[in-house]
Amino acid sequence: MRVVAGLCLLIALPLAAQHEKEGEKSKHPFIGDPKAIEAGKKLFANGCGACHGADGQGGRGPNLRAQVFWHPLDDDTLYKAIQKGIGGAMPAANLPEDQAWQVVAFVRSLTAPAFENAPPGDAQAGEKLFWGSAGCSNCHGIRGKGGKLGPDLSTVGAMRAMPDLRDAIVDPDADGAQGYRAVTVKLKNGQTLKGVARNRTNYSLQLQDGQGKLHLISMEDVVEMNVGRGSPMPKDYAKKLTKEQINDLVSYLSRQSVRPAEVAKK
Repeated sequence: MRVVAGLCLLIALPLAAQHEKEGEKSKHPFIGDPKAIEAGKKLFANGCGACHGADGQGGRGPNLRAQVFWHPLDDDTLYKAIQKGIGGAMPAANLPEDQAWQVVAFVRSLTAPAFENAPPGDAQAGEKLFWGSAGCSNCHGIRGKGGKLGPDLSTVGAMRAMPDLRDAIVDPDADGAQGYRAVTVKLKNGQTLKGVARNRTNYSLQLQDGQGKLHLISMEDVVEMNVGRGSPMPKDYAKKLTKEQINDLVSYLSRQSVRPAEVAKK
């Protein structure tokens, strides 16, 4: 299943089926199912990954985690494109039906909100880790509880895809840590402030401290400033936590949404 140009060419396919109202068609049972997604990931890596990268992050083909489609694609359209190809740009996979749907499930999981997929682990165990030994709540808050130094995670399950949640734990610098850089500032009045840098310019710095308080600092008042590289989040969770614990944390975060959703059952 070599892929030359990539799935982004699907926008050239007929769009009639894409205008159906959401929920009007029943989903294939593999969509959102962790086992099917994992099986699809292996199939994808052994074929599609030659162009799209093993995790769909791009190569000769487009990055499928960047939501490159200008119009949402329904599952049947995605299935047909994988099975039959797209002209001479993308060859047909011709996989057994179940395997093709597993690939669809994996590709869909790359951008679908995490709370629409069944959790890969035990969300209750993940909750204990988040608020306990993993120390996530020291910096992150959920529904008014927890730290304020890092992003609030009250709706993260509806805002981020499952792979993004996992990357944020095991590789926090993967997305460039936009808007969250550790910073230490020494001022002319002798005060030292620590926190994360927000809205930094040549003239001013907005620093958020560990209590969530924002400090607007004029660069004229700064004696010394050290800005960390990457995210201030710990970089060793992949070593400190087991695979099962990471799955549990991802599961707990994936359930964080202010709006309910029907998800696949485990």
